[in-house]
Amino acid sequence: MFAVPGWSLESDALKPQADASKQNQSGATGANGTPQSDSRSMKRKRDDHVTKSNVDAMYRRHIEGLKPTPKGQKQNARGDKKQKKDEKPQGGDAQEKPMSKRQRKKQRKQEQSEQSQEGQGASNEASATDASPVAPPKTEAILTPLQQAMRQKLISSRFRHLNETLYTTPSAKAFELFSSNPELFDEYHAGFARQVKESWPSNPVDGYIKAFRGRGAVVPKKGNRPDKRGPVLALPRRPNGLCTVADLGCGDAQLARALIPSSKKLNLKLLSYDLHAPKDSPITKADISNLPLADGSVDVAVFCLSLMGTNWVSFVEEAWRVLRSDGKGECWVSEVKSRFGKVNRKKAQIGAKKPQQLTKSEKKKLKKIQSGEEEGSDAEDAEVFAEDARPITNDETDISAFVEVFRTRGFALKPESVDMSNKMFVRMEFVKSGTPGKGRHASIAPASSGPGKKRFIDRSASDKGMSAEEEAAVLKPCVYKIR
Repeated sequence: MFAVPGWSLESDALKPQADASKQNQSGATGANGTPQSDSRSMKRKRDDHVTKSNVDAMYRRHIEGLKPTPKGQKQNARGDKKQKKDEKPQGGDAQEKPMSKRQRKKQRKQEQSEQSQEGQGASNEASATDASPVAPPKTEAILTPLQQAMRQKLISSRFRHLNETLYTTPSAKAFELFSSNPELFDEYHAGFARQVKESWPSNPVDGYIKAFRGRGAVVPKKGNRPDKRGPVLALPRRPNGLCTVADLGCGDAQLARALIPSSKKLNLKLLSYDLHAPKDSPITKADISNLPLADGSVDVAVFCLSLMGTNWVSFVEEAWRVLRSDGKGECWVSEVKSRFGKVNRKKAQIGAKKPQQLTKSEKKKLKKIQSGEEEGSDAEDAEVFAEDARPITNDETDISAFVEVFRTRGFALKPESVDMSNKMFVRMEFVKSGTPGKGRHASIAPASSGPGKKRFIDRSASDKGMSAEEEAAVLKPCVYKIR
């Protein structure tokens, strides 16, 4: 149409266009010299039929370039096996007929049956391996820190539930519970040991272990009379020198385990009783309200945080029965301060002198009585004053009702043994002094208290006439707050 510089073509370079159909029929070649085929030859010729069963083999053959498996060797692919079944050799490059709906449905069912058989075989292998005994994995190694913390909370809540059960039920029901479920014993004391380690300033059992080692090393005088060698009082012993100790409500028997190695040297016979007795332990299974012991066969009875049942008063009565009756049988008690009441002081007493605090005139009178310059109205005035002049502490824990229960059951408190220095526990010692005024042993005739009877007389106690319900309520149960 019009010439453009640089774009014009000479007429000699132009060639007439040939008809494509004629060129294909005549076998003409293209511009690049390659032969042109007909329309059917333009399509890629397929020498096989691709199905669901052989698609894996076709992929490996045409895409990955792998050679087909020679004849005589096993076919590795599942699709190759199916291909032999599905394909029929027709010779040459002839294509197979497409499968009908019925054939495809039949083939699909065969594939599903084969897959289900493979799944059953795998499950059978897994069940065979699971049947063999395998050691359980350590939970701490698998759980995350958050899961471990949650697990510890669950264990702690389990311990609190068991602890409340022991405090709020009679010992007979607790005995049945641990008899039917022995594993609860291990769960409870595992939680107890963790609580002692994490939150307690000290364990009262450690103090008793030290006391038995110290007092056990002191040899009494002839005649089996208690003798002081320095500040330590000798343990009560039999004529043969043996001291029988009954740990009532021993838990995991920490007291016995610590003292057994030196029991021969200290001449101690250690008895441990609790609601369950694990294997290879020094524990005897028993309800401590009904001990398998003879009357007067024990020298020292220990209640270390074990006055737990609602019938704890019957524990005290049973301890009186098994202790010796010559005024030397001792009962050691440690309890949680929160179980006792607080000292009730009236408003008029606030700012006044504290209980058991002596004035200057009373102190002078006490010195005169102790020196013999002045005689009191009673021969035991000095001892009464000494009881009233105990070291003053700021602790407001009231143990008077608790001491009263022991007094009516035939025990007398040793005032110098009361220890409230621990912020969580109270420790005290009693002596079997006479006949109980209450309880199941009240009708028994009094036995001779022997020498030293006046030493343990508690004149400050008075008969309050508490009922059985009021006595049981003297020690409050340890119940946790619901959050």
